[in-house]
Amino acid sequence: MIRTEGLCKSYSHYSRHEVRALYDVHVTISKNSFVVLNGPSGSGKTTLLNIIGTLDRPTAGKVFLYGEEITTFSDIALARLRREKIGFIFQDFHLIPRLTSWENVSYPLIPSGIGFRERFERAKFLLEKMELGDRLDHTPEELSGGQQQRVAIARALINNPGIIIADEPTSNIDEDTSTRVLELLTELKSRGVTILVTTHDFHFEKIADVVYKMKNGRIEC
Repeated sequence: MIRTEGLCKSYSHYSRHEVRALYDVHVTISKNSFVVLNGPSGSGKTTLLNIIGTLDRPTAGKVFLYGEEITTFSDIALARLRREKIGFIFQDFHLIPRLTSWENVSYPLIPSGIGFRERFERAKFLLEKMELGDRLDHTPEELSGGQQQRVAIARALINNPGIIIADEPTSNIDEDTSTRVLELLTELKSRGVTILVTTHDFHFEKIADVVYKMKNGRIEC
């Protein structure tokens, strides 16, 4: 499902010093597995996640998704792959402030040309599943952090992706909601979805099929 070969990522700063975020990273993630990336801040977890999720490109190396090497895909092809096959859950939710809950959830459907009524019904179904059926018309500022994260999860699921990528999905929410998020991700895995998570929450490691430890841009185990 997901494979990287010799993945490297460097950033150049104004001082002309090169900062290397990833060094020769090799990972293999099987279909329908629950994989955790762990490590201290600055270890390269989010960089690796962004490259696998097509939000960033490597300096060197290859990335394979669904059996295809995507490293040389055009920006348009990567955007289509992202939209159709990958769901993202971010630490800071990344909801659009002026949109309601259902509008945020259904937003990824707009480029596909899906009509208003179907977008609403699909978003409503997912929000009710997240126990937010009474918050359809609330904007993010009217929701708690836990509610915002559940809206973000619903948005990640709107296109029925085969891969869910989550960056510290429980770091900004309360314990009860964290437990609910973990249950939802576990349920998704049982339905055949591949889950890739960066987290410091030890509860995730207990149920993970594989835990990759990262340090200084390298996979340690």
